[in-house]
Formats: sequence, structure tokens, C-alpha cells
Amino acid sequence: MGCNLRDLAPTHPIEISELAGERVAIDVFLNAYQFITSLTAQDGKPLSYNGKPVAHLMGFLDRATVMIESGIDPVFVFDGRPHELKMNTLAGRKSRKIDAVAKWEAAVESGDLSAAKKLGPQTAEYTREMVAETKELFDALGVTWVEAPMEAEGAAAVRNRNGEVAAVASQDWDTLLYGAPVMIRNLTSHGTRKFGRVLQAEKIVLSEMLDQHEITYPQLVDLGIMVGTDFHPGIKGIGPKTGLKLIRKFGTMEAVAEFKEFEMPENIAVIREIFLNHPIHPEPLCESSKAVEESLRAFGLSKGFSERRIDRAVTRLANVNRLRSESKPTLFDF
Repeated sequence: MGCNLRDLAPTHPIEISELAGERVAIDVFLNAYQFITSLTAQDGKPLSYNGKPVAHLMGFLDRATVMIESGIDPVFVFDGRPHELKMNTLAGRKSRKIDAVAKWEAAVESGDLSAAKKLGPQTAEYTREMVAETKELFDALGVTWVEAPMEAEGAAAVRNRNGEVAAVASQDWDTLLYGAPVMIRNLTSHGTRKFGRVLQAEKIVLSEMLDQHEITYPQLVDLGIMVGTDFHPGIKGIGPKTGLKLIRKFGTMEAVAEFKEFEMPENIAVIREIFLNHPIHPEPLCESSKAVEESLRAFGLSKGFSERRIDRAVTRLANVNRLRSESKPTLFDF
């Protein structure tokens, strides 16, 4: 989840209808995990069909068609190859997952389904096969997807800065460190219930955040590095609020380091560059197209989706003229 800037970010509740007519970049990885960990069976494992997980596909089918019906043109962004500085973070995640799998297996073996239900989401994986299936679903839906050279939220933020998309929908606060002018949280879970409350989409405007705290964007990046990101563990004893005070008083991480007497990361220039100038592929985003009903139905049925689930998605697409039929063409298809 990167650097937690929740306490510093001014958030504004919005309805997804406020994004009608806009292209919005969606961070695939985090949303996939959200679906995988929330749509689970009694033993805590993601819903599956013929032994293969389908929770991610169910989630994306439902939420993508809700956004399209609401007038949003989603652009789904997949992670590329992680930077070498992220390997320690990824190794830590893998270690925790191995530990969770062992605990889950023990809970199942002992018949403690309550414990298994809680542990199951911690064992979740988003494999290459699942990524390929997700891309196949997006193709069936006619929505745009791209693969980032490195971090999905980083590439999405750059495309937001370039004006290719109006906002970046992600739960990862690093989205702001990558310089996204507009970040939307809870977009794909808007209106759903979690822990007894209905989730609301939230809008964060980077310029408003910087103005409110009287800092510059590069200073925000330094603040994030001190707090801790996927590329640096942070400085012990410095949280968001303390970091903000220090960066406002001293201006740069180097000046804070001199005052607090800690060593600067040897690769500080590389870390800053990852955030300030994140790479993207040069090709412009392609236009979205209409879903082909027959292809979408065939894909859904092959994954064990109910006719009701597929009909609901088809109806949403048809309501906004984002559906066509190979067997029953209409004047709108020409």
C-alpha cells in the first residue's frame, strides 16, 4: 500500500456520477486483491470454478460495468516489472504469505473454519494466469487496458498529469507521490458494505493538499520517503505528521537528516526519480469499443458465471450503447 498519507490528505466524498464523461485510470493489482479477498468461500479461499479462482473476474465484471453504465470510461493499468529497490518489500510479502498459508492449512485441518475464513484472504495470490484471464475479460468488455513498464499507479499518475485520464482510481497513497493531480479512493467499492458501513468514493486533489500544508511536490516526495515507501523502509520515529513538520521547517530530506542525525539513503536520487519521473510506454491510450454480447456471454459461462450475473452486465452495457451483437447487428453498429 506504499506510504500512508491518509492523515495529511484532504478527502472529499463524491458520487461516481460526478465522473461521468471522463476517462479514469484503474490500478488493476490492488483492485484484484480487493475482489479476491472479499469474495471468498467458507474456508476463506477465493471463490472458484473447476478448481480455479474466479473472484477477481466476478469483481471486475461487476464494477467495470457499473462504471461504464455511470458514464465512466475506465482504463485498466497492470503492473510491469518491479524495480530492484522493491525486492525487499516483495520478499517480505512473500514471507508473510507463506506463514499465513501454514496457519490456514492448520486451521482447516483442525476444523476451525472461523479461523480459516480470517486467514484465507492473507494467502491470496494474483497469478500470471489470473492476470491473463483479466485481460481477456477486459477485451470481451471492450474496455482499454495497458501494462505499465513498472508500477501501475505510477504510470497512471503520469498519464493523469499528461491529461490522458481525468483521475487515478487506487487505494495506494503512493499515487500522490507519483504526482497524480486527482486521486479517487474506493471507486470500485463505492456503495458496497464493509464492516457495517457503506463505502463512499473519495476525491483527493494533489494541489489542494500541497497548498493546505504549504509544501511543494518534491517536498511531498521527500516526506514520503522519510515515512516509508515500497522502495525505502523510512526513518524510524518519523511518521506523516512529524515528517510534515520537519519538511516544512528544513525544506529537504538532507537538511532533516543533518538535524535529526540520520544517514541519507545511498540511492536517494534513484528513489526520488522513481516518483518524480516515473516511466510510461510512449504509445497513447487506445479508444474503448463496444462489448460483443456473444463473446462476453461465452467468457462468463466458461468461468461458471450465472446467467443472472451475465445478464446484469449485458443490460448495463446495453443501457449506454456499449454493446453489440455479432448475430443481430443494428444501425448503431455501423
